[in-house]
Amino acid sequence: MDKIKNLKKMMSATLFTILFAVSLSIFSDDIKITGGKSLKELLNSNNLVTVIIKNSGAKDVNLQLVEIHDQYLAFETEKEDRVTYRLDQIAEIIVQTEKKERPSIQLSPGVTLRTEDKVTVERAWSRLDEIFKSSEGNQDLKVECAVLLVLHGSQEAMEYLQKLLSSNEITTQLVSARGMYLAENQVPTALLRSGLEHGNRSVRIQSAILSGLVGYRDGIPSLMNMLQDRSGEISGPSARALAYLGVREIIPKLFEMLISQNEEKSESAVYALVTLGGDDIREQLLQLLPRLEGMAEYRTIKALFYLKEPQGKSLLSQLYEEQITLRPEIALILAREQEWKAQQFLRARLTRRENPTDVNLIYRAKAITALYQGGDPTVLPQYQELMREGSPVVRKEICYLIFKLGDKNLLKILPSSIESRDIEVAFEACRAAVGVTLPAYRERYIKLKGEL
Repeated sequence: MDKIKNLKKMMSATLFTILFAVSLSIFSDDIKITGGKSLKELLNSNNLVTVIIKNSGAKDVNLQLVEIHDQYLAFETEKEDRVTYRLDQIAEIIVQTEKKERPSIQLSPGVTLRTEDKVTVERAWSRLDEIFKSSEGNQDLKVECAVLLVLHGSQEAMEYLQKLLSSNEITTQLVSARGMYLAENQVPTALLRSGLEHGNRSVRIQSAILSGLVGYRDGIPSLMNMLQDRSGEISGPSARALAYLGVREIIPKLFEMLISQNEEKSESAVYALVTLGGDDIREQLLQLLPRLEGMAEYRTIKALFYLKEPQGKSLLSQLYEEQITLRPEIALILAREQEWKAQQFLRARLTRRENPTDVNLIYRAKAITALYQGGDPTVLPQYQELMREGSPVVRKEICYLIFKLGDKNLLKILPSSIESRDIEVAFEACRAAVGVTLPAYRERYIKLKGEL
């Protein structure tokens, strides 16, 4: 009887060995291995390998294969951390001839990344470098790439920005100056002075915004003159700039702009009032409110909400109930504050069948973002659906929304967009990925855009 049992054990062991060998052979056939080795030869060897991830093309370098399983492979990193990849994730394994230099990632305090997220961020950095070197025909995009690469320590990118700054054409200089601000480098005050006095409206607008951001107080007289301009295109940016500079003398003018029919003027007034802040502004807004209706009432309440006035949220909730036409916009604000009715409104909107226009799809992306900010992670797969269905305009907007959130949990949405053939989509995805590690840059960029 014992002999029979032993024979069965031997047969089982033999069968397992055969099946393992067969399965190993199948795995080897499925996974492309470059470098003249098989999985069996790489297992527990001294060979370093690079794993290339399917779809994204992301690379994880300097790994050693330590385990082979039916569904996944286990590797060890240089720091002796264990990392696993499912077989269906792996596009290729490259046997390295030498150790590869891994880009360093600077993380903000308290932020940690999973291995697969580090791979995504590292790939984003290398993709940014690719875009930077291939964007000679798109100066604005090349500058945007250069800014991030400067923050990552690229001397080549810094030299590019400096070259533009030293050109003889003021619009080119201002493009570079904008990049210098974002990269935390000095902006020449002589350029700002010339820009504020320039005859070209676009040059004055760009100069006004930068003057406020970098604290150019000598530009205040010019900015005060621009604030009186009838065009919101001129007075709006100057209001923001003067608010950055802390010029409270403009408060009466801001209240005039707040109730203007011109959207650029009124929205800039909201931003400037919130930026200046203070009990005096909150009190004046509350006194003004009963006399207002429509968009002027909404913008006044919105200013109170962002100024953290105790009544701000309840006033916004009341307006949500009363003004059906404003409900979609107000819901985006209140849903972030975990307001149940607003969240239900957005969930219902997400289940509704709508024409897949850019406007509708972008609103859906904003709704997903608001619900996620309000504590609902179940909506995240809908980001990926929009990424597949949307136009480049929609995909760029989704990447920008993810960038503003700066949430490492959203990195998994970005790899396919990082590899997009649409270079602008790829850039926005890269910016969103590396933005997780660059909170100060995110803050400066959002401030530049004038977004609350």
